[in-house]
Amino acid sequence: MTKLEICAVRVRNKLNQVFPSSKKQWFCSAIITAAGSGTRMGGISKQILPLNKKPCIAYSLLAFQNCNDINEIIITAKASEVKILREICEKYGITKLKEIIPGGSTRQESVSLGFTAVSKGSDIVAIHDAARPLILADQITELICNAKRYGASTAAMPMYDTVKRGDKNGIAVETVPREGLFTVQTPQVFKTDLYRVALAIAEKDGFTATDDTSLAEHAGFPVKLCQVSPMNTKLTTSFDVDIITSLLKERKNG
Repeated sequence: MTKLEICAVRVRNKLNQVFPSSKKQWFCSAIITAAGSGTRMGGISKQILPLNKKPCIAYSLLAFQNCNDINEIIITAKASEVKILREICEKYGITKLKEIIPGGSTRQESVSLGFTAVSKGSDIVAIHDAARPLILADQITELICNAKRYGASTAAMPMYDTVKRGDKNGIAVETVPREGLFTVQTPQVFKTDLYRVALAIAEKDGFTATDDTSLAEHAGFPVKLCQVSPMNTKLTTSFDVDIITSLLKERKNG
């Protein structure tokens, strides 16, 4: 076995260990990804887009700031937005900010770069898209608790709509059974050692993924699917702006 394979086995064995919270103080890091190009928004920077007069990323930052389980926050950003994101953190009192890291050409590369800034003694790392501003502090805590138990967890929702598979011409060729199918969201939370091994195995294998749970699955680690909220909407297109703005207003009004 290679050193990496031995390390993966050790991490899998550690997943079976249970550390009562009264006996272990967990150090939790958060990586908020904000380096996207906003292609599906016509080039608009989603992370700093105003929603009810507040930048989109500010909502996520405040959720992690207000989560008692989070000790530090790292942001991955477009190089041109590092300064404005630092100003946003100062304006909204994000005292847990550790560093803002210029991102890479892909989401996976950006998260990997952000991971290099995680504190050496970190036990848990939570990864969240800045374009999901509706996440709440108690939902982050729920995901962290599940990651402590299972090694990895993610926000997810069961699929309720009928799912069709189409051909290259957009013609339905089959109906896919929806039982057991989930749409995956963020935050995605991992034991830090597990995520470190998953990243290393992905790099060794040349494996790329659109989300971080896929890295864990590729490395052979289980991921707990957690239904935290049906309103954890992602800001992807201009159509989503009105929906998210309305939900934020409802939340503000109780």
